[in-house]
Amino acid sequence: MADRNDVSLFARAWVVASPLLERVGLADSRRRLVADLHGTVVEVGAGSGVTFEHYPPEVTRVVAVEPDPHLRAHALRYAAGAPVRVEVVDTVAEALPLADGEADAVVFGLVLCTVPDVAAALAEARRVLAPDGELRLLEHVRADGALGRVADRIAPVWSRVGGGCRPNRDTARRLDEAGFDVSGLRTSPFPPVFPLTPMLTGSARPRSPGRSPGPQ
Repeated sequence: MADRNDVSLFARAWVVASPLLERVGLADSRRRLVADLHGTVVEVGAGSGVTFEHYPPEVTRVVAVEPDPHLRAHALRYAAGAPVRVEVVDTVAEALPLADGEADAVVFGLVLCTVPDVAAALAEARRVLAPDGELRLLEHVRADGALGRVADRIAPVWSRVGGGCRPNRDTARRLDEAGFDVSGLRTSPFPPVFPLTPMLTGSARPRSPGRSPGPQ
């Protein structure tokens, strides 16, 4: 993130806009994102911490990764009132502060679009996951057809003003390439806020050794 000078500005705008986004559907999406999780969870790109209140009591520890100082300050306040234990840490998706196999789940919520090195982030997620662990995702991705081509065209400007967000990332493909079974993921529109960027949601688990990737 050091090469982007608009992150803090975007973070401030996000904190202001977030309550409206939660009311139009993101709160329900976040609740589903973390439903039925347990044990140790890594939340990558915790933002202002609005997901913390939705974690079920079976979760014993949340390691919340947030590199932006403005968002991290808000996340620390949310963590203080969270129903589960939350540790907010200053690091990035490509360098998770957990041992191999320590996490029961890794949660990505509206963050993979901004990660500079997606392959490294997913490799880190796979490293820290327990053998039976899972990724949970709530990510906006490239639309099909004409809207996808529009996203391709506006991506440079969108990224510049949107904290590094890429509206045309094919996240399901990147997960597949990283060795995850993506059959538990689905893509659906999220109107009226982001009609250009549908949401990829669900669960992805590391593929068994020797199992081939899905179709590209």
